[in-house]
Amino acid sequence: MGGFTSVSASLEIDQVILVDRIPQKVQFGYSLAECRKEFGKNGKILKSIQAVLVEHSIADNLLKLEPEIKKLSGVRNHKALSDAVGKINAQIGNTEQILHWSAAHAEADLESIQPIALVADALAKFNESLPTRLDKLLGAFQLFQLHAKDRTQFINSCKYSSYLAEKYSHESIIRSFDTTWKGIKPKEYKGKLVVDFPLAIDISNGQRDSLSFAAWLQKVAASTASRDCIIIIDEVFDYLDDANLVAVQYYISNLIKEKKATSGRVYPLILTHLNPLYFRNFTFKDQKVYFLKKYQPSINPHFKKLIVERSDPSIKLSVDHHHLHFEPSSVNLRNEFKALGLKETWGDSTIFHKHLKFEWNKYLANQDDYDPFAICCYVRVKIEERVYNKLPDPATQSAFLAENGTRKKLKLAESSGLSLDDVIYLLGVIYNEGMHIREHVDNSSPIVAKLENLTIRKMLLESVES
Repeated sequence: MGGFTSVSASLEIDQVILVDRIPQKVQFGYSLAECRKEFGKNGKILKSIQAVLVEHSIADNLLKLEPEIKKLSGVRNHKALSDAVGKINAQIGNTEQILHWSAAHAEADLESIQPIALVADALAKFNESLPTRLDKLLGAFQLFQLHAKDRTQFINSCKYSSYLAEKYSHESIIRSFDTTWKGIKPKEYKGKLVVDFPLAIDISNGQRDSLSFAAWLQKVAASTASRDCIIIIDEVFDYLDDANLVAVQYYISNLIKEKKATSGRVYPLILTHLNPLYFRNFTFKDQKVYFLKKYQPSINPHFKKLIVERSDPSIKLSVDHHHLHFEPSSVNLRNEFKALGLKETWGDSTIFHKHLKFEWNKYLANQDDYDPFAICCYVRVKIEERVYNKLPDPATQSAFLAENGTRKKLKLAESSGLSLDDVIYLLGVIYNEGMHIREHVDNSSPIVAKLENLTIRKMLLESVES
């Protein structure tokens, strides 16, 4: 096991050090004109790699590839590179003509130089600035030029760029958790990157704990020292509301996936006084909730009545199938809705789903008069629709539609070989809670508290809009 990180309930600290030592601020000093001049007569075919150098997230890759870049100074590689460049410079024509000739007659020569090919592979995502494979190989050549000009400056520039990427990650996750309106963010202080917390009288213990947890979690994510690690979370969840609990698990889930992508593993150990079942379904049974703050969004009375009457035998099967879940076909229950005193036009499932979309658009626009129950229903329908469209064949799609309940539908989809993101299951606390009404309880506020959480809003947009 590579290492241990402990996050305790005793997070009453004033400061977390995120980066112990900020690298020296060094820039690459890149000039396209100089690179073209050094390339030779046909240097005009080089495209700018400025977009690569300002993309801080690639700096770690460049640092890992630095030993390979260094190999280009070796006799064999240097000669092969010089020969390929010489062949290109021997040609006559405009930029387009030289590029066309080079793709046919010199690209393979560059590709055969392993360090050039490896660096070009690292530039795979820069299709806008370096659209072709030849452009990427020539981009790798320019990086070699920077390295050969001043290796120390190249390495230090990569280190500083990597630090900026890490700093941005810290800022992003802390901003997602910050509900204090205090503008808490990391700052550079005496050569370190730190995050300071306001005095205890200015923020709640729950806010302090969630922000501290976010800072420590990102510190684990940024660490490359250990392949495997254990995160011991001691009573932190006991002080988080259910919205932040979902958010925390969302980030832990992402951390595990990131480590897996680099052949690493993360083992979160949660020490808590809460019932372990709480972490399985994110809901409490038979609880009474009292909120000091009342939220303006509230359930539409017609929607509330539909939820209450949904079990009536005359509409139960059709409403569950066509209104409250995804179903590509429509149904018209206007007569049945009218008989039950429900909104008659909503008997047409097409009109009902237009209403859900209307409420969702209000939520997207940050209006404060949306129906939270309509949002929950819309999210569930859209998630089911997206999963349905990814199923491998009509028979599986038909079985999916016939299955009762979203969770069972998702399990069926997974059994067919479909890989579903953890976020879809985490959002069950949203799309399931909005389908049930409890009498003599503020039904809207618990749901709105979740919908207004910035991290959950992000999760909803990723699952529904992307």
